Amino acid sequence: MTEELPDPGEVPALDWIDKHLITVDPLYQRPLDAERAATIAKAFNWRSFGALVVVPAGEGFHVTDGQHRLEAAKLHPKVTHVPAVIVQAKTIQSEAGMFVDINKNRKNVSSLELFFAELAAGTGNAVETLKAATAAGIRIPKYPGSYRANDTVAVGVLSTLVRNYVDVKVQIILATVAAGRFRPISAAQIKAVECLLTDSEFAPVIDSDDLAVFLKSTGTTLDGEAKRFSATHGVPFWKALASTWFQKCKKRRAKTSAPAETIRQNSPAPVKQAPRPLVRPDIAARAAEMVAKNVPLPRQNVTSSICGDPAPGRSALDQRKASA
Repeated sequence: MTEELPDPGEVPALDWIDKHLITVDPLYQRPLDAERAATIAKAFNWRSFGALVVVPAGEGFHVTDGQHRLEAAKLHPKVTHVPAVIVQAKTIQSEAGMFVDINKNRKNVSSLELFFAELAAGTGNAVETLKAATAAGIRIPKYPGSYRANDTVAVGVLSTLVRNYVDVKVQIILATVAAGRFRPISAAQIKAVECLLTDSEFAPVIDSDDLAVFLKSTGTTLDGEAKRFSATHGVPFWKALASTWFQKCKKRRAKTSAPAETIRQNSPAPVKQAPRPLVRPDIAARAAEMVAKNVPLPRQNVTSSICGDPAPGRSALDQRKASA
């Protein structure tokens, strides 16, 4: 190597330090995530703890890397001392600069890398997730980049799907997604199909076979419309995609709880009602009285001759016209 490398500086010391002697300087450290620290404490294991990076500060030390592991150690009653790399920093600016240097070039483990690590270790539900994806014709590539149809790196969504549903339901959802031949299959597409086949609003009228045919013919052509829907309504893209697909996909009549014939058989017989009289009772009585007295009834406007003109208004005007 021809390029000259920088001087690595003073060799740090390695030691086991009383956990209560190490504190966090809030001037440059991130706020503590108590839930994350509690999760580490519940699964505390020296094999995965590693060493903290600390700097001398008064009678104790400041942690520059590993504050959540430190907090987890403080929560664990059986942990008294923690391994640490002790480096020197003369000022708080130097200490903060060390924090920047450690975290600036750090590459976090991706969900895909973690999935294959769990697969090798046999932990989590990585094995079950891979089996479910493979059975549906979906491939999880170890190195993303050059995708084929039905490849996916959305292992987090797949894992949640396997954890939340029985095997048969998982296969229906994944087989429906695979029918779209997406390249690659995104997390949004999996969640949209899951929503359409399980949500109480959509599932009664969306059939998995119809949705599979729809996705095969549509592909990603509605993504633009879904993105506009997402921006306009302020909803996640997968929800907008599910709503857009729902509007275009074939729908079936929702299933009723019992056949119509059964409902008719179990329903009570309708009560027959007497027909409403065509003439008001008082008018009929007055007409009968006139007939009994041999008073001839007029050929027009019988109601007016018996009961007189109605109250003023349009009907009264029509009544007078009819009597003319």
